[in-house]
Order: sequence, then C-alpha cells, then structure tokens
Amino acid sequence: MRPAPRTPPATLALLLCALSGFLAPAAQAGQVVHVRLEGELDRGMLPQLARAVRAAKSEPDSTLVIELDTPGGSIDLMWDLSKQIREAADEGVRTVAWVHRHADSAGVLLTISCERVYMSRDASIGSALPVTLGPGGLAPVSEDQAVREKVTSAMRGDFRAMAERNGRPPALAEAMVDPDARVYQIRRDGELQLVSGNEWDDLRAKPNVPELVATIAGSGQILNLSATRAVELRFADGVAETLEEVAQKAGASAAVTIAIQRARSDEILRWLDLFGPLLMIAGVVLAYTELKAPGFGVPGILSIACFTLLVTGRYMAGLADVPHLVAVVLGLLLIAGEIFIWPGSLWLGISGFVLLVGGLVLSGLGPGFSLESAFDRQRLFSAGASMLINAAIAVALMLVLSRYLPKTPVLRRLVLVPGAAGVVGGAVPESGGRHAELARAGALGRALSPLRPVGKVALDADPNLEYEARSSGALIDAGARVRVVEFSSARLVVEPLEETHA
Repeated sequence: MRPAPRTPPATLALLLCALSGFLAPAAQAGQVVHVRLEGELDRGMLPQLARAVRAAKSEPDSTLVIELDTPGGSIDLMWDLSKQIREAADEGVRTVAWVHRHADSAGVLLTISCERVYMSRDASIGSALPVTLGPGGLAPVSEDQAVREKVTSAMRGDFRAMAERNGRPPALAEAMVDPDARVYQIRRDGELQLVSGNEWDDLRAKPNVPELVATIAGSGQILNLSATRAVELRFADGVAETLEEVAQKAGASAAVTIAIQRARSDEILRWLDLFGPLLMIAGVVLAYTELKAPGFGVPGILSIACFTLLVTGRYMAGLADVPHLVAVVLGLLLIAGEIFIWPGSLWLGISGFVLLVGGLVLSGLGPGFSLESAFDRQRLFSAGASMLINAAIAVALMLVLSRYLPKTPVLRRLVLVPGAAGVVGGAVPESGGRHAELARAGALGRALSPLRPVGKVALDADPNLEYEARSSGALIDAGARVRVVEFSSARLVVEPLEETHA
C-alpha cells in the first residue's frame, strides 16, 4: 500500500472547497464515496462526478457508489459521464450503480458502465430510444428513416458493447435502444438463456430447436424493466433500499461514507452550458459592433468576456483542455493584431479565425476526443453544424443591427452611422451623389476620431460630410491629416499624410 497523502488542516480544506467546489475530499482506505446524479443530465454533473472519482482514487480499495434518478440527457453528455466511470474502473476503483427510482434513456448507459448494479424495489430502467426535444415535445432523431436507423444502430452497438464489458445480457441493452429488437428467453441444455431475435431465428432453422420459455421484448416495443425483473434477467445484481445496504452487498468494508454534493460552481456550469450558444452569438455580434465603432470600447470588452465565459465554463467542466484554451486565446490575439496593429495583412486574421473556431469546436468535445471513433466523428460533425447555425444567427443579427442600431437614441453614438449627403453624421459613403464624388483616391482630409483602425474622417472638399474610414497601416490619432488611398468595403481606406511626404 502506498503511504497516505498529507492533507491540509481541516479549516483550510473546508475553505478551499467552499471557494472552488472542485476539490475532492480525501478518502480513507476502503471508504465508500457516494455521488447522486438526479434529474436530467447536465454539464454540472461532470465536475461533480470527477470529484467523486478523485476521492475514490485517492486511496485503494475504495468503492464509488453512483446513485441515479434521471430521465436521461444528451448523447454527448452521456458518453462523457460514462467515460469517467469506465476510466475509474480501469484504474482500480470499484464502481457501483444504485438506481434509486429511474434510470431511463442515457441513464441506462451510466448504469451498465458500472461493474455492479443495484436497484431500489420500486425503481425501473430502460426506454433509451434516441429522441430529440422539439416544439411539439419528444420526437425521433430524424424524419429520414436512413439517418434514424444509422443513429439507432450506432447506439445499439454501443449499449451492447458496454453490457458485454460488465457481464450484462447484451440483448436486453439493445432492446432498450431499438424498438425493433426482439429478446427471447429460451431453455437450452437445461439452462435459461437470453437471445436476440436474429439468434432465435437462426436456432429455429436448425434441428433440435431449444424450448421457448418467454418473449421478453417483442417487435415495436422499447424495453423497460422493473427492479425485480432486472434482477431475474441478470441485468441488475440485486435489490437495495439504502446506501448502507448497497455498500454491504457490493462488498465494501468501510462504514464511513463520503458524500460528494453538488456545488454552486456546478450550477454555474449548468447555466453556462445552457446559454453557451447565446454567449457565442453575443460574442460575434459584439465583436462586429466593436469593429463598427471607433477605437476600442465596451462592445469589444463584452465580446472577449463572452468567449472567456464560454471556454472557461467548458474547462471547469473538464471538456476543454489547455491546448483548447491556448488556441482560443491565440486566435483572439491574432485577430486583434490584424485589426489594430497590422490591418490588411490578412494572414493574421485568417489564422486567428481558424484557431478561434477550432478551439471553440474542440473545447466542447472533451480531452478524450479521437477521430478514430465513429461516435466522436459524429460529435465533431454535430458541433461544426451547431457552430454554423450560430454563425448564421449572428450574421442575421448583425444585418439587423447595421440597419436599426444607428436609429436608436442612445446607441447611435457608439457606432459610425450612415447619413444622407450633405448631413453631418453620415459615415458610409453613398454609391452615388456628393459622397461618391468626393470619395476618390488622393483626396485630403482630417481624422475626426482615432482610427484604431476604424474611425471617422472628413474631407477638405466638404467638411460637413463624415465618412467611415480605416487606416491602411499605423494607427491614426484624431486631428491628424490623412490622404484617401482607396474606397473599399463601403468605407474609405486612408493613410497619414505625413507618411506620404516621407
């Protein structure tokens, strides 16, 4: 046995736990670590379960009891939680699932990911058909039969493999996912066995057909088992009404139990994940607003805050890793360099955009992501599609803002607003008329606001007209003399007049 780690004073340990919510209590040898996953699965359960795993791994011969009462959750989250359980078992932790009331849908996979399974007397398990939640309630994952069959087939294979890993009847796991899966109980050589529909069909085609004892799941039914039935069919190891009874039946020798409660930080992660798409959309829209405003101000700060909250929340949940954070931060720095320091270099902006998008997408897939896994490839495709949808929404909002934001009494002062020819306040040159006549290469003017790199300028030919302009290189201070280099993307491109004379 390796020596027990040195622990900090109790007061300091409690203070650290209260501040972060991420420190796992130190477990004693043979101790039972109990964590309850209740309600719909959410991202806040990832760090909660991770703390429980760390507590159980801190000492040998510890037992991790995962109490489940859940209707399920997203497929991605189901696999992330299941991966934590399997990795704990691979590292020597005794994993036990206790279905207190319900383990439906994704909860089935979490249950059979554990080495031992116990259920309370009134508990049930099953109903893991992949569905989506839409305006009309629960619906199949896709209207396309081929797509629906592909998803169901992948889930069926995953559930079967997990059941086989821990000695559960794989046919039952398949029947909980696929309504077309059939399960029969037969008697062969005096022993009761469970076989799938295909296996039964093959046996019937041979001589000496085994005795059919019962039909456990017929075609068109999603299997759901009560506690008693699950024990009879060896899908569960027994019935237990209390945590002490679960620990005793699982073979845990310790009488002391560590309870891993849900921390406030877990709730914060849940809300950050819930509003993740809104944070991403808001970050893009605010970045656009910042580009339309002279200098650097509130929209840019809020945009950075949105992306920071998004990635930080994923890091705290254990999804994002250090390389993901580095990619996002480096992407933001490169984009900022393109905008404020070396405008027009192009490669900085493209590289920063690739790093930012790649970091945001991969940060939601978890550190164990691998392109060799068909399921992970599907997750990558889904994350990319979600990113495109969010980007489309952001573009639509930007178009709306570009049209209506300048008309609002307060916010019009924050942006470079378009105006009619001859009216002070116009910023975007018109395609025709007085604005277009004056906006020509070589025209001289003066910067009305700092160009960092975007701002306002007025041309000497008509100081009453204002134009939106971008510096072609170095930042330009307010009041500096400028020369028009070109008219591009609905704005003037200017350079300091002093540089022209050098």
